[in-house]
Amino acid sequence: MSAPAIQPPRRLRPARVFADGSFAIMVAGWLAFACALLASQDTLADVWTWVVGLPLVLELAVWLVGFPFLLGLAIWDASWDETVRVVAIAVVAFAYVLMFLPRERSR
Repeated sequence: MSAPAIQPPRRLRPARVFADGSFAIMVAGWLAFACALLASQDTLADVWTWVVGLPLVLELAVWLVGFPFLLGLAIWDASWDETVRVVAIAVVAFAYVLMFLPRERSR
């Protein structure tokens, strides 16, 4: 019998670490959004009021950094029926989580 081949330990590539971290942030952000939606809808309204009250340059920076979550806040602040808003936010959240799902690199 031959000795089993010893393989060097696999190193995590920086791209994989970034992909996993981004996915974790996206999931955690949408879970926090859902908790705020269930526990304190006033908090969501306060955050939206704060964001739109920022100076334009800062508001654009906040939109750039937190676009999916601010899109959810904008939907929540819309005058649509509550059921439509919740479904729209769920679709946006699902789409963004799916987009950030880490995938193996195809070669």
